Amino acid sequence: MPLVVQSDGATRPIGDNAAMIRRSPVADYHPIEMIPYFRRYKPGPVRDIIYTLIWNCGIGVVFWLLLILFGGAKPNFDYLIWYVLVANLIGYSIHALFHIGAELGLDLRARARGHLWTSLYYTATSTLGVVLGFILVGVTLEPRFFQKVLHDPQWVIATAIVSFLISAVLASISFGRERQARAETALERERLRAERVEREAAHATLRALQAQIEPHFLFNTLANVASLIDSDPALSKRMLERFIRFLRASLAATRAETTTLAAEGDLMAAYLDVIQVRMGARLRYSIDIEPSLASFSLPPMLLQPVVENAIRHGIEPRVEGGEVAISATREGDCAMIRVSDSGVGFAQSTRGGTGLTNLRDRVRLLYGERGAIQIAERPGGGTTVTLKMPA
Repeated sequence: MPLVVQSDGATRPIGDNAAMIRRSPVADYHPIEMIPYFRRYKPGPVRDIIYTLIWNCGIGVVFWLLLILFGGAKPNFDYLIWYVLVANLIGYSIHALFHIGAELGLDLRARARGHLWTSLYYTATSTLGVVLGFILVGVTLEPRFFQKVLHDPQWVIATAIVSFLISAVLASISFGRERQARAETALERERLRAERVEREAAHATLRALQAQIEPHFLFNTLANVASLIDSDPALSKRMLERFIRFLRASLAATRAETTTLAAEGDLMAAYLDVIQVRMGARLRYSIDIEPSLASFSLPPMLLQPVVENAIRHGIEPRVEGGEVAISATREGDCAMIRVSDSGVGFAQSTRGGTGLTNLRDRVRLLYGERGAIQIAERPGGGTTVTLKMPA
């Protein structure tokens, strides 16, 4: 369960490279998406069929109106139906050929050779689609249609003009869409690059914050060992042994990107052992981690500043000392880690020292709004610090 430093916006992958290579940037684009309203729906077979129907009907209505305006024909509903049906047969034929070409990668090959081959591809595919559409018209609507075509050169000219217009429209739309897709891809790459820079900066900040935790405890412990060497050699030896155990665990943790809650519990046990040698009977501690959270992933050295804060500001100022209790329970998909002490306590408005300030910064950088740190007075005296850690 690796931890990822996330930016404020969710990162969406562009897609796997193989899929991008197999399909062109306009393979899932429909000409009707020139109208912004139709861009709201995701590409798919059903959507494309419906969009093609709308597109074909619109083309049929346009040719019917052109016949009325420039051909001198009177408005006739039968003619409208005829043009819409013909437009659908031609349109779906073109749709099928372009779909087959996209699946076979023919459009990608044409684009790889330049604009001339791309134009030829659209022109040839559109022309074949128009011819296939007229064949379907002859088969389904008007069996005598081909006899008229063969004996009337105007129909051949009309077919050629329709093919040219359709291919020109589709080519211009596709070229425009391709430029837009390239611009979007460049923008996405720039956004990912900026996020990568931000993520690397966040990691560097985390390392700097983490580095501030270790020297303080290191110097204090060595000073205590030095002060005990003459007065109580056995105690100084025991403290040094436990300190070496803590160092082994902490060095292993700091070299890793993440650790587990069980390993962090062991590290805190080693840490408290060192403190207990110095404080003696004034310090008692317990660690209770729910078994299902033993492998829960979290950043290394996250609990030490909380435990250190509990001892320094809670237990040590109290003459009789007290107890530090570390527990972890699961609530939904989050781990609720609580560090409680029976010390002198402090107000809820207290933010703690440098350790807790650094901890807040680390949690904010790692989890954003999903993570949280709460400080509350403990019933009966003391303080409880709760860390909400999302999975």
